[in-house]
Amino acid sequence: MSKIERERAALKQAEAELEERRKRLEEMEREEVERELQRLVKKVSPEKAIALLKCAVDLGTKRALEALQSASVGAPEKAQAEPA
Repeated sequence: MSKIERERAALKQAEAELEERRKRLEEMEREEVERELQRLVKKVSPEKAIALLKCAVDLGTKRALEALQSASVGAPEKAQAEPA
């Protein structure tokens, strides 16, 4: 095997490893989004969470998370205001 062939083989292997790392990163990002989504759903009422999750189909993950975050920010204040 010539030096050029070895270099091509090494480059091909490195590209395959890079593709595998990209796939793992995408999976990690999906898992992180899922955990964040679950955490935020716990902060809002079940009815609000269901409505927001239905909208998530149309909005997409990022906008759905933003909606849940904004809803969860108002949730503790609302909960404190209702008992008083």
